[in-house]
Amino acid sequence: MKFGIIGPSEDEIMPFIEQIQNKKIYSIAMLKFYIGKFNNIDVVALYCGVCKVNAAIATQILIDKFNVTHIIVTGVAGAIDNTLRIGDTVISTEVSYHDVADGILTEYHPWMESIYFKCDSNLIELSRQVVEENIFSQKVYFGKIVTGEAFISENGRKEIIEKYSPLCVDMETASVAHVCYVNEIPFIAIRSISDTEEEFGVETFEVNCVSASYNSIKILEKLLMAIKEK
Repeated sequence: MKFGIIGPSEDEIMPFIEQIQNKKIYSIAMLKFYIGKFNNIDVVALYCGVCKVNAAIATQILIDKFNVTHIIVTGVAGAIDNTLRIGDTVISTEVSYHDVADGILTEYHPWMESIYFKCDSNLIELSRQVVEENIFSQKVYFGKIVTGEAFISENGRKEIIEKYSPLCVDMETASVAHVCYVNEIPFIAIRSISDTEEEFGVETFEVNCVSASYNSIKILEKLLMAIKEK
């Protein structure tokens, strides 16, 4: 197995990259890919840049150039469900775009049966095991993540809740899931909350990004350890 690990920004992935042993760095498409081992598991990690196209570029390169067998996204997200608090973590079970017309995915390539990309059942099961067997500083939830190209305002929040009822929203996960779907690569996302309906905006995101990212990375580390032990 070889795992591709994607974080949108340096803050969201560098604490993990710093732990990779025997690192080698390759530059492709203006991206730096860090290759090595974590807990004796082969990994290729990078920060892809914010938004959907950047994430998709990184994902396809991981598959084509580095032959990864699984992909995990780690980082932060904005809470949509009011149960979530800053620092809490969402592990994806299914993923969708909130800014792409439904028919784009179901009536055209890749001709999906629904608008939702299903995350890998084995990775979900292992993630549940990790959450049950470890103590984390934050609460951890499993559920739906949706992706779009902008920070969500109060107006956008209502429409997203009515149509998708997700736990959280981000700018990359669905595009990574999309690329994994067409390449038949198992996928999951681990995103921690950087902003909520009560505490929102770019400044709030910037204040909480590092600490929330760390919460995601701690679960990522435990998940990789569980995969090695299985």
